[in-house]
Amino acid sequence: MAKRVTIGDVAARAGVSTATVSRVLNGGVATEATATRVWDAVTRLEYTPNALTRGIFAGRSNALGVVIRDLSSPFYLGLLRGIDDVAAANDSLVMVANTFRNVDHEVDLVRMMDEHRVRGLVTTTDERTDSRTRHMAENGTPCVIVARTAQDPPSGLHSVSLDHVGAGRLMAMHLIECGRSSIGVVTSGGRPSQIERVAGLRQAFTQRGRSLAEEAVTVATTEEEVDRAVGTLLARADDRRRPLDALACTAGRLTVAVHTALTARGITIPDDIAFLTMDDFSWAPALGISVITQPSYQMGRRAAELVVDPPAEPVSIVFEPALVARRSCGERANV
Repeated sequence: MAKRVTIGDVAARAGVSTATVSRVLNGGVATEATATRVWDAVTRLEYTPNALTRGIFAGRSNALGVVIRDLSSPFYLGLLRGIDDVAAANDSLVMVANTFRNVDHEVDLVRMMDEHRVRGLVTTTDERTDSRTRHMAENGTPCVIVARTAQDPPSGLHSVSLDHVGAGRLMAMHLIECGRSSIGVVTSGGRPSQIERVAGLRQAFTQRGRSLAEEAVTVATTEEEVDRAVGTLLARADDRRRPLDALACTAGRLTVAVHTALTARGITIPDDIAFLTMDDFSWAPALGISVITQPSYQMGRRAAELVVDPPAEPVSIVFEPALVARRSCGERANV
């Protein structure tokens, strides 16, 4: 096995000390002749600097830490692309960890990111990790919470989120405009984004002189629970003698499961029931599924920019949702 070239080999080739090589590689002061000899030795020996050693001397690595709750959501793919593009442009490595929605694991992963002295942290974790994230920010590591707003953030703690109430309002207005009147909602639980989207749905219905009954909203925290949730909504509507003519899903990661639950029951979209969900994905156009989109790529870029060029004061950035109308709500029939 070939021996890895070391900084000592470069120093010997250039005829200088290892301290001089380190200084040149890190942009320190050196004469032009010395720098030329060092870089020539680096090139000829194909030397790769040790990022770990650099991090030790700098007191921080050059990696940008990202803690994701659930990579099954289409939202996170665009988010990661945006983060990676900014990191690459700033000579940073992206260190990604997926928590699988396990809060204890989330806390551990944020702690480990801190222990690895990442350049900064972008996190989509539960509120119960905020004390650890806040601790990192207070100790000089820029942190960005994505998908919700940080409460009373200290310097160094920022947030990038969506207008979730606006997303819910867009859902309600589109379904109403498509002539739907008996609407059920599948949401994924108590996350601020889910609560605010349902609140937006209610607001829009109220403004149109309608209401969204409590029993018209059901929670499914996992894909396995979705079939039961859809069945419950259909049964409740039938009991009220107002069969559902629309179903809204406020969590993009549950889209496939909700769509499957409807079609498995022989329900035709949109003839029997309109279907509207969050977050666009690769096969949505082929199936004609209408969606409320959030600009995940732009959100990822902005989050990473807050890490690589951190502002002095906390920043909270809110992006606007958009409707992509296809045909799953009966749009063509209403043209």
